[in-house]
Amino acid sequence: MTEEEIKTDLKNINEAMKRAVDNYPDNVAIEYRDKTYTYKDLHEKILKFANALKNLGIQKGDHLGIVLNNGPEFVISFYACQQLGAVIAPIIKMLKPQEIANIAEHAELKVIILADDQKRTLKKTQKTSTHLKHVITVGEKPLPDSQMFWDFLEAGSTDPLNVDLDLDSWASLNYTSGTTGAPKGTIHTHRNYVFAGLAQKISTKMESTDSTLLVLPMYHIFGLSVMNACLNAGAKLKMLPGFLVQDCLKLLCDPEVSAFAAVPAMYHIMLEQPNIQEFAGNFSPNLKGLISGGAPLPIGLIDRMKKVFVDKNGRQIPITEGFGTTEDSVYGALNPWDGKIKYGTVGLPFPGGKIRVVDDEGNILPNGQRGEVVVQNPGVMLGYYKMEAQTKKVLKPVKGEEGIWYYTGDIGVIDEEGYLSIVDRKKDLIIVGGRNVIPRDVEEVLFKHPKISDVTVVGAPHPKMGETVRAIIVPIKDSGLTEEEVKKYCEENLADYKCPRIIEFAGILKKTSTGKVLKKDYRASFQEIKGD
Repeated sequence: MTEEEIKTDLKNINEAMKRAVDNYPDNVAIEYRDKTYTYKDLHEKILKFANALKNLGIQKGDHLGIVLNNGPEFVISFYACQQLGAVIAPIIKMLKPQEIANIAEHAELKVIILADDQKRTLKKTQKTSTHLKHVITVGEKPLPDSQMFWDFLEAGSTDPLNVDLDLDSWASLNYTSGTTGAPKGTIHTHRNYVFAGLAQKISTKMESTDSTLLVLPMYHIFGLSVMNACLNAGAKLKMLPGFLVQDCLKLLCDPEVSAFAAVPAMYHIMLEQPNIQEFAGNFSPNLKGLISGGAPLPIGLIDRMKKVFVDKNGRQIPITEGFGTTEDSVYGALNPWDGKIKYGTVGLPFPGGKIRVVDDEGNILPNGQRGEVVVQNPGVMLGYYKMEAQTKKVLKPVKGEEGIWYYTGDIGVIDEEGYLSIVDRKKDLIIVGGRNVIPRDVEEVLFKHPKISDVTVVGAPHPKMGETVRAIIVPIKDSGLTEEEVKKYCEENLADYKCPRIIEFAGILKKTSTGKVLKKDYRASFQEIKGD
């Protein structure tokens, strides 16, 4: 499909939210712990907060930051900024204080909304920032020189703001997780959010009667996209402040829950729970499917999930892997819940989007050949904020195609039915004596070992071969896994040049807040070795 085939008369995110409010005023929009907010309640609070910000002097084009876990305050802050035509920057709460302060300065934040446990972050930000004027605290105790969120909100009116906004107006600055370098601020527009919400609603068959369980952090584009799609559909958003694994499992057994999305690391943690068999066979019969994204979903993990994620009627709940990036508003691809699911692939392009695989010169490769994945859809960012050179590297033409495409940096292959498989990151490719080794190929083999719980594979410098393969393995507890076992297993299942020459054991892998392994940290932590 092309963008023109998804039609809408919506001009901005505010119109999408208002339509949901008008159509479903008494539907529960948010359920959080012991609190519920109907669409009418939520909209009134959004307007109050927007008008309170306006009273501070915040106006269209100003930049605001938010450093919070999931909660009603996050939702209200996000949509209140849209009412004003301001630009919101959701910042990863797990970052160190100086990292957050650096983003605040780069994004030119005038207001920052912080949790009350962020005192050190605020101190660093106030010291670093040349733009910050106002601080709003969420929690029990105000941070220095700040106003409390709910008191501040109640001082605002419910007057409509009627700011002139169109699809090309800026909506947010979403900073990348920094897995391949310093975080970059992606500029997202109202077009990105309107069409991403609509495409996800179509693909997941989301209705106003649905209830989505959200444990993904909303400061990440994956969680933010789930929030946006759900609330634009008039559905219920059941939120947890984060990934509280036991609470998550219990809620997935609630018959009301019909949709759930997580990263592979979360599914892995759920399966590792000592009481997981208490939940197997008891999951919600209305759960349409389990979405996985944010990182590759190993086949070995899928096999384990199939045995556990069974509902009360004995149905195996569909597991649908998808693909998307911060840069394209998670508007890549998804396996269809009501169609053919191909495990090991990330599915078909979302409605309104296109995906190709190209070589290093930008030529389209035929189906079945590996190359860099490029996408063109209404979710693609305008560019990186104040990073023109980096923008030009990733937003450029594809030979034989119209318009600009986003070069994802992922290596993939498209099969004869149009399903995309993500093989690995282009930067993660290991070259052993001139031969390419795809880390995921090795990881998939290792994941099938009965004593391996988690694994990552990276390249390590080698004086003769250029690089060699290094595996960092998390063994299953008390399994007694040895290096000799791993080496023998690899020799039986992998070509010699793909076999890890360096094997290390770890209790846990270093990952981002959304479950991506920090491979750059592992590459940087190893010095050149000697030997063959």
